[in-house]
Amino acid sequence: MKASVTFNQQEFERKLAKDLGRDLPFAAARALTWTAKDIQTNSRKWMMRVFDRPTRWTLNAAFVRPANKRGLSAEVYFKDFAPKGTPAGKYLMTQIKGGRRPHTRWEKRLIHAGIMLSTEHALPGKGLKLNAHGNVPRGVYSKVLAQLQLGDSRTGNESRASKAAKGRRGAARYFVSYGKDAPRIGSVRPTGLPRGIWQRDRRGAISPVFVFVSAAPDYADIFDWKRWAAETARARLPINFKRSADLILRRPNR
Repeated sequence: MKASVTFNQQEFERKLAKDLGRDLPFAAARALTWTAKDIQTNSRKWMMRVFDRPTRWTLNAAFVRPANKRGLSAEVYFKDFAPKGTPAGKYLMTQIKGGRRPHTRWEKRLIHAGIMLSTEHALPGKGLKLNAHGNVPRGVYSKVLAQLQLGDSRTGNESRASKAAKGRRGAARYFVSYGKDAPRIGSVRPTGLPRGIWQRDRRGAISPVFVFVSAAPDYADIFDWKRWAAETARARLPINFKRSADLILRRPNR
């Protein structure tokens, strides 16, 4: 998702453009970049207004590709890469366009391992304590993957020593429930619990950490970013162009 800010000389004062002469492309490129940065700054404010406790990663998701004299167009993008987790550009797209949420990287791991069906999504259960932003703490994912023997080179499968240490400390243990109608496989009996990932605490009490649901989470298009970005560009570009032009015209060597 991106917003482009372009320059149309006909929209600005002919006299000002004439006075700038060969400096016109530079003045326009600088004004376009300033306007894109205005959109970037406003994007943070819009997120604070629309979203509930957005993370710093989300608030800093917008970045600017500046304009230059040869290409009079500046662009504002949302980051489409994340070393871990889902890129901001992907989950913000759902909030901008609305519709069903696609599978996260975490969910794809569960599907690939045969733990979750491709028609299901994993939602936080009542046994999972969310962080201050209302999200799943990042460490939970790696712990669950490790205990379910789905760790990779970064998370690693739990060693016997680690398991023994956790057992001594009475840490919660995670297990999968395939539903009350799941067939018995060898010595493994169905738990009778709803489909999902559950935890058993040191007292033996169990609670759902992730619940598998067949209906994909559906989001409304509450973040009208494209329209707000266009309105910001229309309001700020003339102001920024005049400011950029004035800085050039006030040079003593002109």
